[in-house]
Amino acid sequence: CRESPRREKKRKHQNLSGDREPYNSPILKKKRPSGKAESPSTSLLLSQDSSFLVDHIEEILQAEVNSIKPVSEVEADRTEETCADSEDIFAAFEQVSTSIRVETSPRRTPLKSQSKFQSDSQWQGSLDSSLADKENSQNISTLPLSVLDVRARILDSPLTPRQTQRRRTTESPLHGNRFHNQQVVADRCDRGPFFGLPDQVRDLYRDQKGIEELFPWQKQCLQSSAVQSKQNLLYSLPTSGGKTLVAEIIMLQELICYNKNCVFVLPYVSLVQEKIRSLAPFALELGFYLEEYAGSKGRFPPQRRRHKRSMFICTIEKAHSLFNSLLVEKRLDEIGLVVVDEVHMVGEDSRGANLESFLTKIKYVNARNANKIQLISMSATVGNLTELSKFLDSELYTDSWRPVELHQHVKVGQDIFSVNPYEEENFKLKRKLNIANYSQTTKQVDEDYLTNLVLEVFPQHSCLIFCDSKRRCENVADMLCKVIASDVETCSSITEHKKTERQQLIEALLEDGSGFMCPILKKTLRYGIAYHHSGVTMDERKVLEEGFLSGAIGVLCCTSTLAAGINLPARRVIIRSPFMGRNQLSHTQYTQMTGRAGRAGLDTHGESFLMVKQNQVKLVEDVVTSPVEHCISNLHKSDSAGLATLVLNSLFLGIVDCLMDAKNIVDLTLMNLQAKKLSVHSDKALQSAVDVLFKNNLVTTVEDSGSTQQKVDLPTKIKPTRLGRAAVQGNVNLNISGRLYNDLKNARPRLAVDTVLHILYLVTPYDLAEHIYYTASAYHKVYVALSQTDLAVAKFLGITESVMIGLVTGRGFPKSLKPILSRFFLSLALLDLWNAKSLHEVSEKFAISRGEVQNLMSSASSFASSVLHFCQEIEEFWAYQELLEPFVKRLAHCCSPDLLHLLDLPGVKAARAKQLLKAGFSSLSLVAKAEPKSLVSSVPHLSLKAAKLIVQSAKLQLIEKAEALHDEADSVLVEIT
Repeated sequence: CRESPRREKKRKHQNLSGDREPYNSPILKKKRPSGKAESPSTSLLLSQDSSFLVDHIEEILQAEVNSIKPVSEVEADRTEETCADSEDIFAAFEQVSTSIRVETSPRRTPLKSQSKFQSDSQWQGSLDSSLADKENSQNISTLPLSVLDVRARILDSPLTPRQTQRRRTTESPLHGNRFHNQQVVADRCDRGPFFGLPDQVRDLYRDQKGIEELFPWQKQCLQSSAVQSKQNLLYSLPTSGGKTLVAEIIMLQELICYNKNCVFVLPYVSLVQEKIRSLAPFALELGFYLEEYAGSKGRFPPQRRRHKRSMFICTIEKAHSLFNSLLVEKRLDEIGLVVVDEVHMVGEDSRGANLESFLTKIKYVNARNANKIQLISMSATVGNLTELSKFLDSELYTDSWRPVELHQHVKVGQDIFSVNPYEEENFKLKRKLNIANYSQTTKQVDEDYLTNLVLEVFPQHSCLIFCDSKRRCENVADMLCKVIASDVETCSSITEHKKTERQQLIEALLEDGSGFMCPILKKTLRYGIAYHHSGVTMDERKVLEEGFLSGAIGVLCCTSTLAAGINLPARRVIIRSPFMGRNQLSHTQYTQMTGRAGRAGLDTHGESFLMVKQNQVKLVEDVVTSPVEHCISNLHKSDSAGLATLVLNSLFLGIVDCLMDAKNIVDLTLMNLQAKKLSVHSDKALQSAVDVLFKNNLVTTVEDSGSTQQKVDLPTKIKPTRLGRAAVQGNVNLNISGRLYNDLKNARPRLAVDTVLHILYLVTPYDLAEHIYYTASAYHKVYVALSQTDLAVAKFLGITESVMIGLVTGRGFPKSLKPILSRFFLSLALLDLWNAKSLHEVSEKFAISRGEVQNLMSSASSFASSVLHFCQEIEEFWAYQELLEPFVKRLAHCCSPDLLHLLDLPGVKAARAKQLLKAGFSSLSLVAKAEPKSLVSSVPHLSLKAAKLIVQSAKLQLIEKAEALHDEADSVLVEIT
């Protein structure tokens, strides 16, 4: 039976255009039945050759799915379905949601429509694959139509001619190559020509991120044997090399091609929030869920999804808890891929042990399960990448490629030396800095001639200045303005550059701060200069970062944390000192900072300058040209506390039940791999860890002898105690688990419920209290202003009037009260925040920087979530469970309840939420229905890009809520049928 003219024409066009030839499959080469084809029934089709199905796909849709009309004929190009506007989408949502409630005799459909990005040929291929492979058979459903995917119903609604647009035929450089993933093709999960992904993914990267073409190393990495065979991969490149894009493409393959969830692990909350914002358009267009696990956000276990997959974007700690919850629920098979950014952080003192434990458990589970989790890891350049790849069971890919060339320099006085790390003479005198314009007064203000080094590129180009402390950042920004102001001509040129944009930044900061603004920023922003460190609020950081990227801010004085955080590239990077705080700058830190030099697509090269004084010259070689540091395990440090946590977690999860099994897990750690280098005996370290667990009453033997500490043999069965289970469930540090239990237990009989202060004290993080500094006068001033109910809480904690007098007069107080005093001081700051006092008011009252106040608020919210899960494992703490649940969300923002739902939108903080509410956008549905331009005109200082993101995120959240109801309905129907 020959092909129909339409199909023959389409196939010839595909051959000419270089697209994949769908007729090469052995299945499709089978002889088709002769005779005129009629619209067959579903049961007949399922028993026929799949090639017959391919030819009659449109007849099937017409006969079996009345709600979906046949796609109009396509000659040379594919069609792309789009909705006319957002109002049509949400009108359809209401209609579909209503049908769930009123439809009592739902129709049944054998075919579930495909996502809107699939073309005809891709649809046919995937349908053929789905019939051949039962596991990928989501195209055929036995569920009632009323509970099928909401988004699919909307996208499959009949479209008017103006809603149908032809796909672009002009190809950008990104479209010029047809990349395939052999593993995706071999597994018959191919969805398109872009590494197995549809063309729409390329369009999204071009439209949303301005990426026209992949870098050569990115193409090479995506075509490497590890990615092609779906094996573990560790890849390492210099900072700003584009590592994240490769990981995103691999994650999209997992979601779209393999139909499994993936976990993206990032080191900082700010990076998680930034990634949620940047991937929101992808989630909306490609039809997957984007779930944030950072701070107080995250559900354990996550909601089970029946029709769409999820990308979990997590911090290290939240990823660990997510993994634990899925393992306990026996749902680990839902995860197909884990991506870890900055994997070299396993060598960090504070969080490295947690990350190493997480990775070790993945290895242990993979070794015992048929369905393995793929592990993709990204790392900065470290000295033992081969050893790290061995620990991760990963293939190693590394390259020294940078998007732009980097020119490194060292400045000593007026002398500027070029750095040549690969030549025999590492440092060569290049030139002297011109300081002819410096007067004696100017030299006293700027003795290192920093201003002239900045003015060589500013204001035409941008400049980052890394300083050794927060205070230094502010002082340097102020000093630059003073020197610039001393030269009338230079001052006039700089202050007139982008004057309007800078004034808008000042107004935006005033709006965010409810009329308050740091006087230093208010002065320096007029010159296009600002500072950026942990002392500024998240709202301020966002405004400053956007200002720097737009060019309104040309000079940013910052601390080293910026180098490891959001990507803010600049033409010139200046490192003000070879020290960061009290510690000498490490080579890794130096590399991260200089990696910010050079903006891809904007600069031909990047420049870095390390400034040193004459007596610091001997440190230069150690910082600039020393060998790269190695990544060393921290699991054995602090009396094997990290190893103890790993063992307790494994006991709780049921993957080990004795020391013999625990030894098998320890053998998989980086610590064991480096045991000889670290002079560590793994068996002794394990025994030490178990001793810690017994000592803190976190584990006991299965046949409990009543002893809290005992030596156990390898085969002896052990299990976590109730306290141990609570510590794991709440992700509470083992060192404070006993203290937290005692605090909760002691407070329970006399818990003050007529004030929130007592609960706030219980959820104030212990670690923040250890590093807080307060003055006796400020503390006493706050104390004497407390109400009687709040004073009763203080008295219960042991903080009396006599203690405060001893603090003020210097007579002292009992040492046991020192941690309680520090923690209570922070809880009083939280009380003001809870009562809707602004960050700036609290900052001034308690003499804490506004950024630290905001960090206190978010940390307390996160710790409150941990305490809630901790209490859920201990029956007598049931009252705390009821009290803490509403605290968690409100504490994260400390604002009125009517703003909370708007604060769930990425990039929307309290100030922006108030603006939206004032403009009439009081609900997510109103935001989702709005046109981005109407948001820009209604909300002050809102860019069109930010408005589009807010609207897209609101749509995505409403879709998720609607589909969650459908998933719940599905589960109920499956149970009763």
